[in-house]
Amino acid sequence: MKIVFSPIGNTDPWRNDRDGALLNIIRTYQPEIVELFFTESIWEGNNRFIGQKNFDWKFIINSISSDAEVRIKVDSIEKEHDFDAYKDLFHSYLVELENEYPEAELLLNVTSGTPQMEATLCLEYITYPKNKTCVQVATPNSSSNAGMKYAKPEDQEIDLEIVNQEESSETSRCKEINILSFREAMLRSQLKGIIYNYDYEAALQLLDIIPKGFRNKKKLRKILVNLTDKIKLHEPFDDIKKEYKDMNVQKAVFHTLLLGMRHRRGDVAETLIRIKAIAEFIVEKYIDKQYPGLIYYFNEKPYLNLEYDPVFIKEYISHAGHFLKEKENLLSFPMYRDILTLLENKGEVLKNVHAVNNINSLRNQVAHNLQSLNLYQNKNEKNIDTAVKAVEKLLLIVYPEVNDSTLNYFDQFNERIKEFI
Repeated sequence: MKIVFSPIGNTDPWRNDRDGALLNIIRTYQPEIVELFFTESIWEGNNRFIGQKNFDWKFIINSISSDAEVRIKVDSIEKEHDFDAYKDLFHSYLVELENEYPEAELLLNVTSGTPQMEATLCLEYITYPKNKTCVQVATPNSSSNAGMKYAKPEDQEIDLEIVNQEESSETSRCKEINILSFREAMLRSQLKGIIYNYDYEAALQLLDIIPKGFRNKKKLRKILVNLTDKIKLHEPFDDIKKEYKDMNVQKAVFHTLLLGMRHRRGDVAETLIRIKAIAEFIVEKYIDKQYPGLIYYFNEKPYLNLEYDPVFIKEYISHAGHFLKEKENLLSFPMYRDILTLLENKGEVLKNVHAVNNINSLRNQVAHNLQSLNLYQNKNEKNIDTAVKAVEKLLLIVYPEVNDSTLNYFDQFNERIKEFI
């Protein structure tokens, strides 16, 4: 089934319509439905030109395609020369047709309207190409319409007969245009925007629906699949593994990068939930390295070694407020904070630990009580920002072999693949 959607942006049903562009489309494709769009001003007319309502459009179209259903849309357009004036309106009409006839092919006449109307239809095709075809009609002998006689309602039958006689012996002047270069440019712009917002899963989904001819599609897809799979599986990136051989460094770097990426992307609640776990991992490794023997591991879980320095243990027990029994003293981030408070009292590590601990109560409300996050209450947004930066600082302090530039991994990644987009 074929449906023609055609805006009429001039004042003549055939002669000034690029020598019968609309009629040429109908003659060529023999559509079942023809939907015409007129602005109210063109439909009604004025003292300078005859309104289109004075022409019998059903008679005109059925003289070429006798079974075609003719539908007429007339709308008041406030700014007819504005390129944005028709965007939502045309889209709504085409969606109506698609919903009513989901399997039909929509033939968009991009010749008979004003430049604004034609551009809008081209954009509609570029954005929503499914089941659509843009049809352009050349003038006879590539001539212009200058000097052509204007149609008059009282002469429409005679003029129509002449036009039909002239056209019946001619080959079709219709040309289906793909304007793929415009669509590809738009898709590339979309892809860049999504990638630069660090939404790599969405970029991959968009890439999967892009036509095969898209430049570097296979290469881009391979790169994005590799990246997104590693993010989903929490597996450090290959170049991180190559640069840092220590597995603990790889883990700390990878998860700190994910934390920063999600934060910049605006996934604030997800960022909040993850901050403590990453900081806890880094601080645990710091204590284990700086104070060997203080932590011992049982079933891969960290515990406070009660046989560590007796003076410290006594002080810690006093600080904790109760006696600690072996294997009941499983360590966690707040306990690491207390340990460092007693051991170091001050310093950059403890300063950043406090910044992370400052959002722990808020984190527990969101993570454990499933409460919604109010960013603009109690300086929550600022405190989360500070905590994310604190994790990054802890990473660089605890693992001085990590380069500052590594924290810009995703921006560097975006720049590397930009040449393929």
